[in-house]
Amino acid sequence: MKRFFKLFSIFSLLVVLSLTLTGLASAETIRGQGWLYAKGNGTATLRMSGQVEIKGQGVGAVYIYGAEEINAEGQGKRTNLNGGGVVFRGYSGTITVTGEKMVVKMVGTKIEFKASGQGVAHLRGRGYYETAHLRGDWNNRGFEIEVVAD
Repeated sequence: MKRFFKLFSIFSLLVVLSLTLTGLASAETIRGQGWLYAKGNGTATLRMSGQVEIKGQGVGAVYIYGAEEINAEGQGKRTNLNGGGVVFRGYSGTITVTGEKMVVKMVGTKIEFKASGQGVAHLRGRGYYETAHLRGDWNNRGFEIEVVAD
């Protein structure tokens, strides 16, 4: 019985590790020039310097860390987080975020944003994206788009 449990444990560990490595190997990196527009459902995480304009449809949440300026016009719940972050939940309207080395994470349905500047966006779910030279679809594995300043 001990031997069976040991073999089962090793097999389970190998399966988990192979799934993790498959996820890492399937990640894509795409380079966009200067700006990124995206619309969809799922998760969008941006690590960048520049400006992000988010159109809230009253569904989901927007987490913001490290922004120098946050302007929000509309309705919804804004909560200041420990450590200087801000979260907007159920927000209808426009949120404009500006800063250096900031993180903006959008979770839910009806995600829509335009980011300009330099950094990396990770998109996971269903939707589409567009840059100055590229257009494509989100996927459930997730992928990164590197945004390079003009």
